[in-house]
Amino acid sequence: MVLPQEISYYIISLGCAKNLVDSERIHGILYDAGFCESESSSDADIIIINTCGFIEDAKRESIDVILDAIESVVDGRESRNNDNPEKFSQRVVAAGCLVERYSREIREEIPEIDFLYGILDGNFVPSFCREFGIDFHGDTDTPRKPLVPGLPYSYIKISEGCSNNCSYCAIPLIRGPVRSFPFEKIIQDVHEAVDTGACEMIIIAQDIMAYSWEGETLTSLVQSVSEVPGVQWVRLMYCHPDRLTDEVLDLMYGNEKVVRYLDLPFQHVNSRILQAMNRKGSYGIYMDLINKIRDRVPGVHIRSTFMVGFPGETEEDFRELMSFIREAKLERVGCFMYSPEEDTEAALLNGKIPLRVKTKRYDELMAVQKKISVDVMNGMIGRTLHALVEEQVDERTWICRTEFDAPEVDGIFYLTAENISVNKIVNVYVTDAVEYDLIGVLA
Repeated sequence: MVLPQEISYYIISLGCAKNLVDSERIHGILYDAGFCESESSSDADIIIINTCGFIEDAKRESIDVILDAIESVVDGRESRNNDNPEKFSQRVVAAGCLVERYSREIREEIPEIDFLYGILDGNFVPSFCREFGIDFHGDTDTPRKPLVPGLPYSYIKISEGCSNNCSYCAIPLIRGPVRSFPFEKIIQDVHEAVDTGACEMIIIAQDIMAYSWEGETLTSLVQSVSEVPGVQWVRLMYCHPDRLTDEVLDLMYGNEKVVRYLDLPFQHVNSRILQAMNRKGSYGIYMDLINKIRDRVPGVHIRSTFMVGFPGETEEDFRELMSFIREAKLERVGCFMYSPEEDTEAALLNGKIPLRVKTKRYDELMAVQKKISVDVMNGMIGRTLHALVEEQVDERTWICRTEFDAPEVDGIFYLTAENISVNKIVNVYVTDAVEYDLIGVLA
């Protein structure tokens, strides 16, 4: 048997923030058990790839990363065998959503993968250790360890799976129905995140509105998260618009730590298309919801995503969506083109939209939203905001993020200042703006 202390590892986490949380849990287990973290995949004894299988582009990326790792390992094995034939042979481990969904096909098409596993859980590390002859006696319930140390934010995953069953989405097929995590475990996760230096907690799940645990709801959970010492911001991501409650809006208005930012993936506004998506909204319903949110939470910034090219989407349907985009003037918008996912209801629908049409609609929507974003950003000039300092660029330039910007998906704030610290929230004054970013000085 090989001891963990003799084995190095490198984790590549692909896809969404929910996947990242899974990867960080495995990182914590491995590190606590004595495995050695490698600085690069080329130097690691074991390369662990947590794959994404949500849409076609993500699948291709996962396969490409796996193939690159295999090529690297093959080259490394030859060198290692020449230098020391008894040294542990490099291994490639593929896990996560893509493997959960296509394990048989992957095994047949890429037999060079040394170990396959589905969704990462507490059995993952013991399983590959048995396969590779590693003497593992570690704890599988250790604190998460960030893959990128020192970040001022942490994703707090509150549930697994989804029961909304949108017709285009494969998540329920991959991760099953919604299962809320224990309330106490989530609060423990927040405490551990604060211990790593994070001051912003980003509440995530496939649909955070579905959270329910022994009488606790999203509202009571977020209130408790905000009360953990060291937490300065709490951000709500991925709220299903059909399930948003007044209690959540009241919490955003009344709790100064809950930032006035709300992620509501509308996907579309045409009632017929939404019905085909197995969603309940409409242009009027969603417009009323936006007005209600803005009325109850003044100054809130709303982020949403929309899908173009869903089967059966006519030009008239798209025009209705474009009218909504212009009227709603949402502060943050993402868009993607529909791609059929195997075994989903939508994949069987008639009325497929040609790629050139989907591309044209995507480009038009984003062009209109770009103009809206410019107006929103220009409207921020002259305001004083709170900003989280994340990185120093040079002696007098810092990269920050306002409360209205989620990491990785939204804009940044370029701050000119001296003698400030990273991972701190400061007051900033907006002096200029570009399409998606703000520029300013200390207030």
